[in-house]
Amino acid sequence: MACRRPIGLCTTIVAICAAGPLAAQQADPPSAPPAVVATPLDAVTATGTRTPTVSGDSAVPVSVLSREEILERDARSVTETIRDVPGVELSGVGRTTALQPLIRGLGDDRIVFRIDGARNNFNAGHRGRIFIDPELLRQIDVMRGPGSALYGSGAIGGVINMRTIEPDDIIQPDSDLPVGGFFRGGYQSQGSMWRGLAAGAARAGDFAVLGAISGFNNQNFTDGAGNTIPYTADSVANGLARLQWRPGNHSFDLSGMMFRDSNVLPIAANTPTEQSISDRITEQQVYTLRYNYADPSMPLLNPQVVIYHNHVQLQEQRRTGTRARDTTDQTTNGIDAQNNSRFSLFGWDNHIVTLGTEFYRDDQEGTQNGRRRAQFPTASQDVLGIYGQDQIAMGDFTLVGALRYDAFSQSADNAPNDTIVDRLSPKVSLAYQALPWLQPYVSYAEAFRAPSLTELYVSGQHFPGNLFIPNPYLQPETSHNIEAGVNIRFSDVLRDGDRLRMRVTAFRNEIDNFIEQLVYATYTVSRNVASARIQGVEAELQYDAGTWFGAVSASALQGDNLTDDQPLASVPANRMTLSGGYRFLEDGVVVGARWQLVAAQDRNPDNVPGIAEETSGYGLLDLYATWRPSFAPNLRFDVGLDNAFNHAYRRSTWNSNPPPNFYETGRNFRAAVTLTF
Repeated sequence: MACRRPIGLCTTIVAICAAGPLAAQQADPPSAPPAVVATPLDAVTATGTRTPTVSGDSAVPVSVLSREEILERDARSVTETIRDVPGVELSGVGRTTALQPLIRGLGDDRIVFRIDGARNNFNAGHRGRIFIDPELLRQIDVMRGPGSALYGSGAIGGVINMRTIEPDDIIQPDSDLPVGGFFRGGYQSQGSMWRGLAAGAARAGDFAVLGAISGFNNQNFTDGAGNTIPYTADSVANGLARLQWRPGNHSFDLSGMMFRDSNVLPIAANTPTEQSISDRITEQQVYTLRYNYADPSMPLLNPQVVIYHNHVQLQEQRRTGTRARDTTDQTTNGIDAQNNSRFSLFGWDNHIVTLGTEFYRDDQEGTQNGRRRAQFPTASQDVLGIYGQDQIAMGDFTLVGALRYDAFSQSADNAPNDTIVDRLSPKVSLAYQALPWLQPYVSYAEAFRAPSLTELYVSGQHFPGNLFIPNPYLQPETSHNIEAGVNIRFSDVLRDGDRLRMRVTAFRNEIDNFIEQLVYATYTVSRNVASARIQGVEAELQYDAGTWFGAVSASALQGDNLTDDQPLASVPANRMTLSGGYRFLEDGVVVGARWQLVAAQDRNPDNVPGIAEETSGYGLLDLYATWRPSFAPNLRFDVGLDNAFNHAYRRSTWNSNPPPNFYETGRNFRAAVTLTF
C-alpha cells in the first residue's frame, strides 16, 4: 500500500476496513464445543472512565491486551507488545529498555504510565521509560487521546495502564488444592536469547500470596540486511511479590516489583548513535498498597485507594572520553484515592459518580563522579489533583462529564525561580445507542502537560561544543481534542454464536504551547511552539467464529507545526495490520498470522537538521502457533516467526540523515514451553 499522505486515500481505506489489534485467542479445551471466544473489544477495563466498562461500548478508545495475547506475542518489552494497537508506534532504535511508545504521534512525558496504579514518571532523555518484563503482566490497557480529566498532567497523548499478575491468575479455579504455579522457558533466534519465568501462589482463607521471577539474556540482534545492530544485548531480571487479604467486602493488596537490566549502551540509547558508550545498570522498584471496599448493598460506597513508591536509578560507567560515572535517580511517592457512587436522580436510569484526589511528589538527582550533574538537575515537584466524573444513563443516551484540577509546585537547586502552575481539565462525551448494534458518540476533552523538571532546569554540556540552556519560563502544554466515533457489534453474522465488533474514531487535537527541543550549532534549548495540530482516523474490526478469527487495525495520522507551517517530525506513517487464525479445537492447536503494512512517510520538517526527507514503506509478516495437547492439558507450546521474509526496514521515528548503518531487527524464530501445576 503506497499511501503517501496521512489524510486522503488511507483515510478512506481505514473508514471502509476498520481495525483492531490482533487477538490471539485462547483455545477451548479439546472436549468443549466450538464456542466463540470474546474479542478484545469485549474486554472489561477501568482505564477510560475509572469504572469497569466494556471496551467496545465506551466513548473512550481503549485497547486491551489480555494475558493470553501477551504470552503469544512473547515480546521483550511492553512497547513491542502493543505495537499493533491503532495509533501506536515504537519510538527509537530496538534496544529493549530504550524503546518508547508514541500514541497519536505523542510520546515521552505526553503519555501517562501506571503500574498497578502507581505513576511511572521517570524520563531522562533517550534512556527509556518502561522497565518491566511483559511476562509479569496480566493486562495492558492503552487509552488513546487526552486523559487529563482523570489522570492529570502528561495525558495529552494517552494512558498506558499495566497490571501485574495476581494469585487468581496462577491458582487453577478447578484445583482441589489452594496452590498453583507455572514455569515457562523460551528461546529466540535473534541474539540467541533465552528467557524464563517461574511463578507460584497459595491461598489460605482470606489470604493469598504470590511470588514470581522472570528474565532474559541475549546478544546483539541482526537486521534484515545481515548487519549487527550494535549495543542491543541485554541481561534482564524481574521479580514480583504479592500479598492479598480479602476479609468480607474489603480487599487489601500489597505488592513489590523489582527490575534490573545490565547492558552496554550509548548514553543516547534510543538513537542510532554508536558514540559515548557506557556500561549501564538500570534498576526499578515499585511498591504499592491497594485497598478496595465493595458491598452490593451499599452502592454509594466503593472506595479505592492506592499508595505507592516508585524508584528508578541508572548507573552508567562511560567507556570512552573522561570515563565518568553517571547516576540518574528519580523517586515518585504518591497516593490516589477515589470513590464510586451509584444512584438514580431526576428520573434518569442511574448515575455513576466518581470523586477522587491524587497527590504525588517527584524527586530527581543526577551525579557525575559523585558531583551533581547539570544535565539531569537536582529538582523536585509536588502535584495535587482533585477530580470528579458523572456518568449518566438517560434511556438510550450515556452522558459523561469529568473535571480535574491540578496544582504544580516545581523547584531546583540554583534555579532563578520556582514554578507554580495550575490547570483545569474538563471532558464531556455523549453516546447514543441508536440501534442494538450501533452506538455513535462524540467527545470533547482538554489536557495539559506541565514542563518536566529537566526541560525547565537542564544545563551543562549536551555534546562537545554544545551547551544546554535552561528555560525556567516554559509554559504548560495544553490541548483541545474533538473526537467522534461509532461502536458496532453484531452476533450470528456468518454462523450461530459468532461475534463481530467494530470501532471507528476520528479526532482533531489542537495543542498550544507545544514544547520542543531545538539543537543549534553551539547550544540546545527547549521552547514553546505557539500551536500544533494532530488529526487522524483510527479503526478496529474484530471477528470471532470459534474455529476461526480475524482482525484488521489501521490508523492514518497527520501532524503539523502551525507556527512554522511545517509537519511534526514525530507523527508515524499510515499503517494497517491484518491478522487472523484458525483453531483446531479437538487438537488444542491455534495457528495464526499477522501482516503489518506501513506506508511511506514523506511529511517531515525541512527546517530540522538530521531528519530524513522520506522513510520508505514496508510490510512485515509474522506467523505463530500454540498447542495445548489433550493428553497433557497442563502443557502449552508456543512457536512464532517474526518478520518472516527478513525485510530490511526502518521506522520513521528513528530514521535520520545521513541514514544509520543498520536497519530494524530481522527474522526472529521463537519458541516457548509452559508447564502449569
